[in-house]
Amino acid sequence: MRGEFRRLLLVATVVTAVGSACDRDTASQVPEPSVGAKYTLIAGELPFYDSGCNQDRKPDGKLTAGTLFHLVAADDGCWLVTLEDEVDTYVRPNSDLIKSRRK
Repeated sequence: MRGEFRRLLLVATVVTAVGSACDRDTASQVPEPSVGAKYTLIAGELPFYDSGCNQDRKPDGKLTAGTLFHLVAADDGCWLVTLEDEVDTYVRPNSDLIKSRRK
């Protein structure tokens, strides 16, 4: 009986570990761009650029966790977004962005 319990415990541990690894892989991906969709920065900071993602200077600032914006255009990993205050800026999305659910 003890041997069976140990085997079940081992199987449960392995299944949990594999499931967690799969979740991490999914969560580490940049969301698919969907023009017109609303996105939220759920963690960390995201640099933004006034003149495009390939400007010849440092970022113009950083968006902070909780920032909401709409995707206007996406090109080669650079997104043109409109913030809630209607300011347009450019970002390079990362895995801290999530597509917001429409209510």
